[in-house]
Amino acid sequence: MGSAYWGELRTHWRPLLAATMGLGFGIGLSAYTMSLFAPKMIGEFGWEKSQFALLGSFGLLMLIMQPITGRLTDRFGVRAVSAVGVLAGPLAYLGFAFQSGSIRAFFAVAVLQIILGTLTTSPVYTRIVAERFERARGLAFSIVMTGPPLVGAVIAPLLGGFIESQGWRNGYLLMGGVTLVFGLIAVLLTPAHIGVHPHEEAEEAGTPAPVGSPVIFRNPAFWVLIVGMVLVNFPQGLASAQMKLVLMDSGAVSQTATWLISIYAIGVLLGRFACGLSLDRMPPHHVAALALAMPAIGMALMASPLDATIVLALSVAMMGLAQGAEGDIAAYLVSRRFGLGVFSLVMGFVGAAIAGGAALGSLTLSLTLSIWGSYAPFLALSACVTLAGAALFLTLGRRPPTMEPVYA
Repeated sequence: MGSAYWGELRTHWRPLLAATMGLGFGIGLSAYTMSLFAPKMIGEFGWEKSQFALLGSFGLLMLIMQPITGRLTDRFGVRAVSAVGVLAGPLAYLGFAFQSGSIRAFFAVAVLQIILGTLTTSPVYTRIVAERFERARGLAFSIVMTGPPLVGAVIAPLLGGFIESQGWRNGYLLMGGVTLVFGLIAVLLTPAHIGVHPHEEAEEAGTPAPVGSPVIFRNPAFWVLIVGMVLVNFPQGLASAQMKLVLMDSGAVSQTATWLISIYAIGVLLGRFACGLSLDRMPPHHVAALALAMPAIGMALMASPLDATIVLALSVAMMGLAQGAEGDIAAYLVSRRFGLGVFSLVMGFVGAAIAGGAALGSLTLSLTLSIWGSYAPFLALSACVTLAGAALFLTLGRRPPTMEPVYA
């Protein structure tokens, strides 16, 4: 690799740090912390696991919120949009901390968290990379996407211990304070939006000129991204609110399950770097298909009768490695196939697809738990669905037809 490749990282380290920190302490962090609260609240309030599993279905709100957030980011810039999310986001943690035990009240706060937290998701922060990086774009995306798993790997065991000693309510208060402080630091580090004409942005970055929404929807790559992301994110609910419950159901004690979640986060971290470097050097559709098929191995192991700690650790590591690849792949493909003038908008639609797949999976999980009382049937189904979604990305090897740009 030439000096120009690494030079981009040295030149743009400050915005890269801002994006990484902002995403790391945004709503994405809840994927690594939400399940830590689940056993305590379920035990205290007597909620059913099948009821709690419905939490993941609220990601359907992202179908609306993500494209809106993307459009706002394209228009007003990263700093303005993320600042609102950072300042308002801790209100949800306060709501969780002081809720009375009604599952409906808990769900209401979860809806609030999604609405506010969407302003701190990847359609917002990945735009910084899309604007600033060209040669090392894959690696830069991977660095930004390491934010949530890196923070999760550090916070999960510490927060788990804090919840055990200080209670889950204080745990939510701690999360609110931490996300506010580090989120504000990220806002201060974020440079003002460039604000040049989309065509000029595209020329400077060496990417295709931006296209209007009608042309976006006629692009076959758009629908491959949407359908593929729905399918590979079908088991997403297991990785957030359900992971600790799944591990404990498989025979792990509470403390072991907490550390296994940390292993999952580390797997996401390693997967993102490996994927980012590969995207800069290999055909992206090959990288996408291989990386996104990996969680099927982990889910098959977890669905098997094998419940030794080493098997569970390998299972969550495989799922983490694939989860680490997903965000890099989506952002990289969008940045290469669509102009920067609509980058966040298209990322918003992709984010909605990711949320929609996770919500569909959570509804299915709730149904399978109510019927069989076990996670194994859902894990087996998810492995098959994930393989189908990963295979779709192989079709991106065919170059799309040349499209004439349509400016907003």
